[in-house]
Amino acid sequence: MAKRLYVDALPMRLKLARLLWNIVYLLAYRWLPKSCFGRWRLFLLKRFGAKIGKGCSIAPSCRIWAPWNMHLSDYVCLAEGVDFYCVSPIRLGSYATISQRAFLCSASHDISSLSRPLIHFPIIIEEHAWICAEAFVGAGVTVAAGAVVGARAVVMRDVGPWAVVAGNPAKFVRTRSLNDSKG
Repeated sequence: MAKRLYVDALPMRLKLARLLWNIVYLLAYRWLPKSCFGRWRLFLLKRFGAKIGKGCSIAPSCRIWAPWNMHLSDYVCLAEGVDFYCVSPIRLGSYATISQRAFLCSASHDISSLSRPLIHFPIIIEEHAWICAEAFVGAGVTVAAGAVVGARAVVMRDVGPWAVVAGNPAKFVRTRSLNDSKG
């Protein structure tokens, strides 16, 4: 697991960047129709430092905490209502899909201290992985290539390649196998 990173007092530069992003999000990103402003939203995210590959689709209601910590490979899909809480970097591999209202949460609070300082760890979702509707993926988790996290699952530990997990806490259900030749 990654080294603990404490963020008790956010630097002023980060606070100002977040303020500016929130203003842009509310005025020029969130309310524009999905059908004709997808490229505009990608442009805005890239202006704020997001690394976005070709063919990505991000719903207007996807809430992004810090675009500069967003790393999307080619053909990634973030559906309606996804909460992309990227205090630490969140990396998504090619063809990864994050379904409706899923929550990728790269930060939490250190409960071993009464002051509960914010701690954060990167999240990695590898290629062809699918995070189903309303699933939660916690800080420091890697979801390996081809894995599926079932609807409303809570993932707090790494998920192996081509595994299907479900439940709270998420448990291994079976190995994902493909039965078509389109891949």
